[in-house]
Amino acid sequence: MHRVSYYAIPRQRPDNTVKHLPVQDIDPFLCTHIIVAFADVENADIKPVDESDVEVYKEVLSLKIQNPELKVLLSLGGASPDTGFPALVRDPQAVVKFSKKTKEFLEHFGFDGVDLDWEFPAWPCLRSDHREKQWFTNLVEQLSLQLKSSSTNPLLLTLAVAAPKNVVNRSYEVDKLAKYVDFVSMMGYDYHIFWPYLPFTGHNAPLYKRKSERCYFATMNIEWTARYWVEKGMPKDKLVIGVPTYGRTWKLLNQAWHGVAAPALGEGMLGGSLSYPQAYFFIKEGGQECFDGESRVPYAWRGKDWVSFDNSDSIREKAVWIRDFGCAGIMTWNLNCDDWAGVCEGKKFELHGIIKDVINPKMSN
Repeated sequence: MHRVSYYAIPRQRPDNTVKHLPVQDIDPFLCTHIIVAFADVENADIKPVDESDVEVYKEVLSLKIQNPELKVLLSLGGASPDTGFPALVRDPQAVVKFSKKTKEFLEHFGFDGVDLDWEFPAWPCLRSDHREKQWFTNLVEQLSLQLKSSSTNPLLLTLAVAAPKNVVNRSYEVDKLAKYVDFVSMMGYDYHIFWPYLPFTGHNAPLYKRKSERCYFATMNIEWTARYWVEKGMPKDKLVIGVPTYGRTWKLLNQAWHGVAAPALGEGMLGGSLSYPQAYFFIKEGGQECFDGESRVPYAWRGKDWVSFDNSDSIREKAVWIRDFGCAGIMTWNLNCDDWAGVCEGKKFELHGIIKDVINPKMSN
């Protein structure tokens, strides 16, 4: 099974989910695929976000010297609204030009493939053109034609795709995309974050629904989403299920109300998100931890601070479920937010190590 991990080039993101992680501290045997995030799409071409990113590309690709089996891909887009995809897909000629340039770019640096992280085609409904759904399929088809044209060294084509039902229905022709991709990575996180119109705490990445959840809320979990992607036409052998190494934070309205779905005033500490080590020390420094027996994920609170996160137990349970579900593998966002320095339990990349133990036990050291 694939063990896919994003490596986010260290630079500040609005959601605070990128932490500094030197490339030389990455274990090249931890994953089967490392996806470098992100580069931009501009004028039918790939553009590094910063000139210094080129050196990062080379550093990550050099990990293949130690592990020749490792696949390294470049991800385009990310959560930024200025990714360039909407303008690109409107023009069929630009799409063909972009596909050719993408192959040249990947081969120039030695990448094994490209990952598209458009969040999201034709979404949101009121601000996006509904035709982007079909245009995105055309983009993926044209890229596939270019990247697979060499029988000796075909390049990989992967997608990062949404989890919420409404976005899946609006954004993707799932059965058609399945013909052209090597795999899609379903982003099984951000199911609940603070919204002014939904001011309540919730799990960032629940494995299962809670009994009290009804209607749309009952779909906001990894198990339901994975089954829905298969139902929509994505073969299991092309479905990779994503899990987070980061958590989400809320500021409680009243510290006496600290359960799941408690009223909240806004985003919590650290700009609304935190890494696994930050969650670990939040608890060590007085946070009260609780494990939700229904959704199979932990949460914690201290005063008015409330955090949803994943720990070693919840990551292990998710990895077991994903393995037993029989899909293509597991993805993480991201390497940076794991305990890569071993400051928590003394285990470097603790969460990724658990995933490796579960998914490919014979390969674990």
